[in-house]
Amino acid sequence: MKTKDLILVALVCANVTLAAVAFALLVGKAESSAVAGVASRSGDYVMVTGNVASSREGLLVIDVVAKRANLYVPKAGVGAGGQPWDLTSTRDLAKDFGASAKP
Repeated sequence: MKTKDLILVALVCANVTLAAVAFALLVGKAESSAVAGVASRSGDYVMVTGNVASSREGLLVIDVVAKRANLYVPKAGVGAGGQPWDLTSTRDLAKDFGASAKP
């Protein structure tokens, strides 16, 4: 075989291998799952955003040390210098989960 033929065969094999790997990664990719908690945390607060209503979003701030959860919703049309968030709900997590958490 000539050198050109060997190079052509090698390139075809490399392309087929790359295409097979790309296809395997595309097909075998599982849907990623949301992870709300981690084994090690970097601070004393956990913050999560989400929909409060169909057109509103909110920010849930969990204070791990104080065992409290606060839900903040942004105010509409707040000018400079105004408070941009409303505290709409607060929960005592120790009270909420204390009675049901039995070792």
